[in-house]
Amino acid sequence: MKKGAFQDCFFDRSDDRLILGNSRIRRTLDLSSGMPKTISLQDASGAEYAAADKAEEDLSFMGLNGCGQEGIRWEIAECSAEARENPEFDAPHLEVTLRMREPVQDLELTRCFALYPGLPVIAVWNTIRSAVTPRVFWNPRSQESDWNREEERKESRVDSLRLAPGFSAVESVEFRGRTDEHDDLVFRHPVSGKYADGNLLFTASADGRCVFYLQEAPPTQERRDMELHDFRLDGSTIHSLCWGIHPSELRPGKTFRSNRNVLGICRMEEREKVLRNYLRLRFPLDFAQHTVTVNPWGCGRFPKLVSESFLMEEFRAAAECGATHYQIDDSWQEGGSLLEMIVKNRHITPSFWDVSKDRLNGTFAPLTAAAGEAGIEPSLWVAPSSNAEYRDWREFLDILLRLHRENGFNIFKIDGMQLRSSEAEENLEHLLREARLRSNGRISFNLDATAGQRSGYFRMLEYGTIFLENRYVCHMWGLGYHPEKTLRSLWKLAHWMRIEMLQIEIPYYGDINPEFYRDKSFGSPDAYPWQYWIAIALFANPLLWFAPSRTRPEDRGVLRAMMELHRRIRETLFSGDIAPVGAEPDGHTVTGFHSDAGFLLLFRERQAPARAEFKFPGSWRLLAGSGSFDGAVASLPEPASFALFQKV
Repeated sequence: MKKGAFQDCFFDRSDDRLILGNSRIRRTLDLSSGMPKTISLQDASGAEYAAADKAEEDLSFMGLNGCGQEGIRWEIAECSAEARENPEFDAPHLEVTLRMREPVQDLELTRCFALYPGLPVIAVWNTIRSAVTPRVFWNPRSQESDWNREEERKESRVDSLRLAPGFSAVESVEFRGRTDEHDDLVFRHPVSGKYADGNLLFTASADGRCVFYLQEAPPTQERRDMELHDFRLDGSTIHSLCWGIHPSELRPGKTFRSNRNVLGICRMEEREKVLRNYLRLRFPLDFAQHTVTVNPWGCGRFPKLVSESFLMEEFRAAAECGATHYQIDDSWQEGGSLLEMIVKNRHITPSFWDVSKDRLNGTFAPLTAAAGEAGIEPSLWVAPSSNAEYRDWREFLDILLRLHRENGFNIFKIDGMQLRSSEAEENLEHLLREARLRSNGRISFNLDATAGQRSGYFRMLEYGTIFLENRYVCHMWGLGYHPEKTLRSLWKLAHWMRIEMLQIEIPYYGDINPEFYRDKSFGSPDAYPWQYWIAIALFANPLLWFAPSRTRPEDRGVLRAMMELHRRIRETLFSGDIAPVGAEPDGHTVTGFHSDAGFLLLFRERQAPARAEFKFPGSWRLLAGSGSFDGAVASLPEPASFALFQKV
């Protein structure tokens, strides 16, 4: 195939060139060596972002010979394209595929590009099938100084680009998983030297243009690659290193797929919005995936409380709180708790997932009927067999489908995730994907990010939302909930991802254990009113992190009013781009979020001034909280208060 198009996306193949792009971006590849080498990257005006004198090909795999090594010659076997007009769990796009072969090593590579109409980004990923074992001699016992010897360098790069003159790498953004252990989830690093870490890397020119890379990969600390860093900088050349495949995993006859990289161009001041616009298309959410979910695990006593009568009482109370879903967490199952797998390392068999006879009489039928009567959709916590690399995923899929068909469970929280190998990642993704496909998209997932080697903020989001963190007010252990900390995490994440993909917890102030907070530097969370805690979750998916039947009726009424407001506006709210505004929350600022669909949510922290400037011209009316906004100046008269405004 020589040429093709889909909407404004196109590709044009000649003997030694491949040009692909859309109305916003154009990438030209030199194919003369038998492997692609980027020699041009342009925007709609023809401005150049790449240099033509790139030395090495765009991709490599550690320990396998590339072009020119040991007399190796590659050939382009095929170039094809497909208009993906109705892809599962993605937006329409043009997919262009290069197939490459090298006969000496009996090695096959494919390089796939995804082009989305109207977006100045090109996504790329690779696959590899090798008949030989990579020649890799480095191991973690080696010294980094040895690793850096140029003549011995071997690396796996998904993509690389030589920047045009005047561009330089300026910043990387690193994300932190294992939220049970970390309060600070986003780190911005200035770039200096030969390496950079993070899922995001930004470059800038003197005239304000930007080239960026997004690695759709787990957070830096959760990766399995042999490389010491996520990006290598060789002068003006950027190498993106995130295959996600350890060389020892290659097996003859098996094809492995890399993580996806996204190359984008824009103005520096537009980079966050361009990124979020891409993520909106890349990971579209059904409206049914937006929920107000009760999860009683946050009360700290759920395993002791769970019974059929307790849950029936809970469903009625959840409805009084304005919830849409109730998530039955760990302990519903006959086989015991999550600890059986992650601590005892028990081999899990299908009978483990039978409904508990002692606690729930061996059936969900009365519970699902009671939930329906209360107007609540039940959802369920599960933990597939991570200690078996998810090799039993087909058996577990049958369990999920049966729970879906017989009991009406559509949303499953996935806990205990451990992606310690590409096999584990592949098997888990098979499970999630097939569950969605075989249920015609009705099944989706909450992906727990709290512990373990997990998918993070840019992987597997086509299958559901992220359960961000466990923050308790009731225990004597853990990081503890505080509204300042949760607001800060949400605000920092909002720069780089869509926060409507997140579940954000709302604990119950009546569960506070004063002893835990007595000596904490950030003080007790009730220094802020409970309505403030609730408001933090309004631009995400509220997670009611308590047992509603153990709350006061008047508090349920307060919550219900806020949740009904959220449900009334969320379709419009989430149709816009949500961005953070103000300064980073630190206890001393007026901060918040803006949706360009016409909503502004502001928070006045305890030590913040009463007035702050925000330039969103027009007339605005107050929907919740207290304060005023005239399009230029916001006034929140009370410390530790919030205000939600809608543009008139």
